[in-house]
Amino acid sequence: MKKQTPKKKNIVGILIALVFIGSLVGVGMLKKNRDQMVSAKAKIIPEIIQKLDPSVKLKEVAGLKEESGIFVFDLKLEVQGKEQKFISYMSKDGKYFFTGGIKVSDLDKQPDVKGAEEQRKPLTCTDVKKADVANLTAFVVADCPYGLQMQRLMKVAIAENQDLGKYFAVKYIGSIENGKITSMHGDKEAQENLRQMCIREEQKDLYWPYISCYMKEGKSAECLNEAGVNQTLLQTCVNDAQKGLAYAQKDFDAAKKFNVSGSPTLVINDMVVSEFDFGGRNVDALKQLVCCGSNATLEFCGKTLSKDDVATSYSLTDKGQVAGSASANCAPTQ
Repeated sequence: MKKQTPKKKNIVGILIALVFIGSLVGVGMLKKNRDQMVSAKAKIIPEIIQKLDPSVKLKEVAGLKEESGIFVFDLKLEVQGKEQKFISYMSKDGKYFFTGGIKVSDLDKQPDVKGAEEQRKPLTCTDVKKADVANLTAFVVADCPYGLQMQRLMKVAIAENQDLGKYFAVKYIGSIENGKITSMHGDKEAQENLRQMCIREEQKDLYWPYISCYMKEGKSAECLNEAGVNQTLLQTCVNDAQKGLAYAQKDFDAAKKFNVSGSPTLVINDMVVSEFDFGGRNVDALKQLVCCGSNATLEFCGKTLSKDDVATSYSLTDKGQVAGSASANCAPTQ
């Protein structure tokens, strides 16, 4: 058996040392990554959800893993008493949070349905149906964070240019089952939808004053008083199926006609549109939709209005706090 030369011994020693150091580095990196994941799940993600929408309850962060340098995980949230699940993404340092993502490898795959891209082709002003008096209707439910955002946006738009209000309408999504109104987030929301429809139909001038108060903290009783709503008249409407439920059925029939399910959904002159084809969920986009849907050139059409985000959910202020949530909506659980 040949003895190893000193030179060979040195090489073997160096290799052993490198393997040992590499294992230490690997263990250290694994520990750091594990610590980041523990911190993300226990602290960072809950704090982000709280900032995004204080009314939403975080039920669970599941399946947290690292993919391509970012964390991928399942979120289970409770929104107005209903559980909803989302796949979300976050940078490992917690500085960036994503509500959606696309795998680059999926871009090479052929679409299953020919023409799917054309189906999502953004609309232009020319595509929008015209009318002598444009009607831009927002379909919402009362306690959806993003329905509230759309109502707030309309309120802000009217404050910025009062004439815009002439072209706005708000209708509600839901159904009537066994003589009882229902909504996607439960009975409380259904009753609030009914209350708002009754005010809209029978005390029209008080609709926006009431909504402007309600969207702050969802305190219906206080807001009825603050807006000066005739509560006897309101209660009669709510209790009389020939009034309240009849108003509701008209809204629900309209929503069904346009296959509306998400809150908010915009319809201009009986045509479903997306505000994001016209600049986003902001005042200027609503103005553009009204102008594109009008045969006449309206006075405000030549003006650029606010392009700022507005707050989602209940909020004491109108200004949006967190970017990235403006494109969301509420939809019934499948």
